[in-house]
Amino acid sequence: MLPKRHRLRRRPDVQRVRRQGRRWRHPLAIFLVLPTGKVMNQMDEFAGINGRPLSRFAFSASRRVGHAVSRNRAKRLLRAAVFSNLTEIEPGWDCLLVARERTPHASYGEVQAAVEQLLSRAGMLAKYPRSDRSRGL
Repeated sequence: MLPKRHRLRRRPDVQRVRRQGRRWRHPLAIFLVLPTGKVMNQMDEFAGINGRPLSRFAFSASRRVGHAVSRNRAKRLLRAAVFSNLTEIEPGWDCLLVARERTPHASYGEVQAAVEQLLSRAGMLAKYPRSDRSRGL
């Protein structure tokens, strides 16, 4: 499960990313990214490296993806792929991953590769991943 401090939960934040974020497309997902733009106190619960807030993620699937079971599977796959890359993701971004029609029918490996490709194209993978493998906890 994605830690709470890595979740983009407020509707206005998600809408801001959807309206203003830069987007990258892949056959399995659409990736929208927007810099957080906040500098936080190091003691803040959501502070990341060098006072930059941790990257936060939201996941979405429209009815075009399928019925509720398919939409939930697509979001679970995307969430798991992000979780496995959490230690390599640069801090300071608000992100939205939108599932596409093919996502619920793809294997976890295909979704994992798609998410890694999208993160790489967005320039969000750290050049030097954090050595603590605590998954951002």
